[in-house]
Amino acid sequence: MPAVNNLNAFLGAAVLGVIGAAGMFLVEQYRQNRVRHAMAQDLARLDQELSQVRRELNQLLSKKTRKTKGRNSSNRANSVASGTTIDDSNVESSDMEYFDVSDDEPDLGLMDLEQALNIIDVKLDSGSLHDLQDSLIELGDLGIEYPGNPELLWRLGKAHQKISEKSNVPSIIEEHISKGIQACSQALKLKDDSANIHKWYAILIGSRSDFVSLQEKISDGHIFKKHVDAALALCPTDPSLHHMLGRFDFEVASLKWYERKVAAALFGEPPNSTIPEALEHFMEAERLSNFDWKENKLMIAKCKIACGDYKEGVDWLQKASNCREGVAADDKVDAEVEELLKKYNSYR
Repeated sequence: MPAVNNLNAFLGAAVLGVIGAAGMFLVEQYRQNRVRHAMAQDLARLDQELSQVRRELNQLLSKKTRKTKGRNSSNRANSVASGTTIDDSNVESSDMEYFDVSDDEPDLGLMDLEQALNIIDVKLDSGSLHDLQDSLIELGDLGIEYPGNPELLWRLGKAHQKISEKSNVPSIIEEHISKGIQACSQALKLKDDSANIHKWYAILIGSRSDFVSLQEKISDGHIFKKHVDAALALCPTDPSLHHMLGRFDFEVASLKWYERKVAAALFGEPPNSTIPEALEHFMEAERLSNFDWKENKLMIAKCKIACGDYKEGVDWLQKASNCREGVAADDKVDAEVEELLKKYNSYR
């Protein structure tokens, strides 16, 4: 289902404070006032254009009405001579319908919204900060026209999350993650049977681990898993969801004893996952994905090594090293692959 670029955001989901956000680059700082200014300009321009269109349509309608009245007078005169009658009520009615400028056009509106969302989806997955900022502006514009639309809200959350990945300024990152969570939370209240809403809410919850307390991190871990499970139940063939759940299981299974004690003290029982469960999800993600996914191969290798299957683990590390176009082929992943290859080189 998802395109290759769609998976960039999932790779950085943070759970229990141990999954770091991936793909963070030093780029220009995004400022919210640019969005508000651009939205105000767009609304003013749209209002001017609509006013002009209304004036032109009124002029056309006035001319059409005058012509129709003249034609109807001639037709009535001819009908008297021929003995026939003509009902001219339908003429003016059809003319009025042709020039109807009412806003009540649900089918056309829906078509326009779908087309706009398709364009926004391409921009959200392009990886360009400029495209992400444009998407945020366009979603804001559409939000005025279609208030409370869950399809707009979860995309708004996705835009905020992906913009947060493009900054290394903590306050900017926290601001966008917070706004993204708010958008997806509202979307969930409106529609709770959408895999995309659950997925992006989970990603945003996982991404805020650097800004919350230990207790909140553990609580967020439960929220993260709950919504990934919900998304997976709605869309079981999404490889990114299996990868996300695999990451969760792997990190929970790797918790130190004192971390489990803290979780038990706060929640009565610690999170419970195993490395084999994590491996199962990573293998399913590998099966479902249609590209060479470097980070997923790395996680398979780490599971194999954790289970004592060193030779198979090294084989998967080599597969990861051979990936040149993987979506998670960043310096951090490359460095970990090479480090583990050196460490377990004797098992080749």
